[in-house]
Amino acid sequence: MKKGKKGWFLLMAFTMWAALIAGCGKWPGNKPDKVPEVTTAGAETDPAENPENVQVTPLPDIQELTYYVHGTMMEPIWSVSLLRQGEEALVRIEPWDGEEEEAFDYPVAAETLEKARRILETYDVASWAGFRGSDPNVLDGSSMSFQAEFVDGSRIEAFGENKFPKNYHDVFSELDDLTVEAKDAFYEEQSSF
Repeated sequence: MKKGKKGWFLLMAFTMWAALIAGCGKWPGNKPDKVPEVTTAGAETDPAENPENVQVTPLPDIQELTYYVHGTMMEPIWSVSLLRQGEEALVRIEPWDGEEEEAFDYPVAAETLEKARRILETYDVASWAGFRGSDPNVLDGSSMSFQAEFVDGSRIEAFGENKFPKNYHDVFSELDDLTVEAKDAFYEEQSSF
């Protein structure tokens, strides 16, 4: 091999080797260990409470939170709300036929609003602000709505038709768990008529 070609070959081999070494740090299997997140109180969060391991956005206290999911089957409940009433809280169930039926209010512990706020922080619901999702290619699907107003006047609103914000199913499921007692009382009252 001539000297010029040998030098060129060595230079190319060295360049490829250097690029390979530099790129190894960017390979998916070579990620750094996850760093525990810090909440506003300065305490580390449990990774199980934050499954996506996203940075927790601290939120103010909730004044009012309303959400719903509607599919093709008509259900008796149009929406569920958590409301702050001074030092107390309540769950308000809006029936599907709100023109003929009154809303059903069910008192709950004030800490229910704090639990709801933690759910919103855990799943980074602040990132939903302004979400408007739609998939016109789905012929028969579902829709969702989420609105939260905080004591400082700030708001988060998100709407979707067959296209939804990240983790919405987990958020709504956990909010349903918080309000299940009120919904059960609503259904019990409905069945007595």
